[in-house]
Amino acid sequence: MQTAPAGPEAAREEDRRRLVRVAQGEEPGDLLIRGAQIVQPLTREVYAADVLVAGGRVAALGSGFNAARVVEARGAYLAPGFIDAHIHIESSLLTPASFAAAVLPRGTTTVVAEPHEIVNVLGAYGLEWMLAAGRGSGLRMYASAPSCVPASEFECGGAVIGAGEVREMLARPDVLGLAEMMNYPGVLRGDAGVWSILTEGRRSGKRLDGHASGVRGRDLQAYAAAGLHSDHEATTPQEARERLRAGLWLMVREGSAARNLEALLPVLRDSPRRVMLVSDDVSVDELLTLGHLDRLLRACVAGGMHPADAVGLVTSNPAEYWGLHDLGAVAPGHHADFVLLRDLEGFGVLETFVGGMEARPGTSTPPLSGGPRSGGVNLGPGWAGASFEVPAHWPTMQVFPDQIVTGVAEPGAGDARLVVADRYGRGEWASCWTTGTGLRGAALGLSLLHDAHQAVFLGGENGDIRAAGQALERLGGGAVLVQGGEVRASLPLPYAGLMTDRPPAEAAARLGEVTRAAQALGCTLPYPVTTLSFLGLSVIPALKLTPRGLLDVRAWRRLP
Repeated sequence: MQTAPAGPEAAREEDRRRLVRVAQGEEPGDLLIRGAQIVQPLTREVYAADVLVAGGRVAALGSGFNAARVVEARGAYLAPGFIDAHIHIESSLLTPASFAAAVLPRGTTTVVAEPHEIVNVLGAYGLEWMLAAGRGSGLRMYASAPSCVPASEFECGGAVIGAGEVREMLARPDVLGLAEMMNYPGVLRGDAGVWSILTEGRRSGKRLDGHASGVRGRDLQAYAAAGLHSDHEATTPQEARERLRAGLWLMVREGSAARNLEALLPVLRDSPRRVMLVSDDVSVDELLTLGHLDRLLRACVAGGMHPADAVGLVTSNPAEYWGLHDLGAVAPGHHADFVLLRDLEGFGVLETFVGGMEARPGTSTPPLSGGPRSGGVNLGPGWAGASFEVPAHWPTMQVFPDQIVTGVAEPGAGDARLVVADRYGRGEWASCWTTGTGLRGAALGLSLLHDAHQAVFLGGENGDIRAAGQALERLGGGAVLVQGGEVRASLPLPYAGLMTDRPPAEAAARLGEVTRAAQALGCTLPYPVTTLSFLGLSVIPALKLTPRGLLDVRAWRRLP
């Protein structure tokens, strides 16, 4: 004899049964959005309908419904809640709750975080902390399991993640797949460690995110053949179409350090089916002034896309890609995550709903464990007397204001020195010259440097660089601008040296002080902190600097 299910399963079944009764009019719903224009990316339509909600899910669309509470839309547009399918929350400089306070008012309700920033600092504990913080943030937060910690054999951060740790991460239900496989040379050359991680990804049956900067032709075909499912590194229409033709989902990145949307709009207009808009890395000041996914939608519609197609790039498409079958559409049975919009040109948000309730960000952040897991800054005992000479034969790194790739200039052609120092107590550092930044007479120092998150310093004489490092040690991480040995502006980032739990406006104000102080001393970068934080990422061409030397990424070698 069968027995009735008990516990959580029984409760979930009863919730679904009630949803059916509400849809059939046998019971009233909890919430009714009346008089809305539904933006439906599934059918490429915008049409009038009321939306009935019960138990946090959509029960029915139509008319003639009853509910305990009614919200009058008065013809406003109701779209599914926006989903950022690939984002490093740490790059916003905010903890998840503070990040939610910045993006919920912009219509974002779900994120798939790629927490390899904090995992590079704290190991697998960083993923656990990020998901715990996400549960109290007010957003629906999922994650992908970092695949490249460190990003390559040229980097050495605070942790090393191998196949065993990846397998344990992928076993979590809130981890949706393997995060961006940045070490494409390792994939193509059959590196045993890289392939053991790919094997765990395939065994999980979950998604395998790609990251193939500059990879074209047969190398791209081989990369896709290894089992990767997506890529967000296309910068030209040719690269984008090549990825789609290779069966990869295309993530179009538009963040603070890399802006690819304008160049790829022709592809989106022609082929919106297997495409997503993602922010990847976006700083708090840009979130508050320009917006999050809403600003990407504005650009798409202004560029000629149908509004429903544009909305699909941040709703139904990412939901399909990540297997979030109850998200991404305003439809019966789906979570009642939606955004009420004033219009479909400016995408002005009137109200954001998560689970049928007006969205509110969380108010607390779990603490980080003490000791080595606190993720502070330790530059080693030799830092107080350090000097930072550049080898005369090394080429100069060309820095670009809106890209994370760098170029190559002749030795000695630079105007600002770059120093990268190990912040985990190993006492290592290296220096090179840069051009394209303009900073003079001061040192800008950070404790965030993708992806190993060493300490990085731009400009300045030896004394200012040393003083900036000592200031970072005192703060436990952050961003500082030092001139004449004195700190002129600073942003403390006490969570792993990457994030603050201060309100977004306060964090943006402190970041703005650092930016303006750097620009007043000649820095020409619009977002100097974000751009500087990518000058050590060893898997992005052409030159990158680590504490152990200057890398020629295309040749995949450290310069002698």
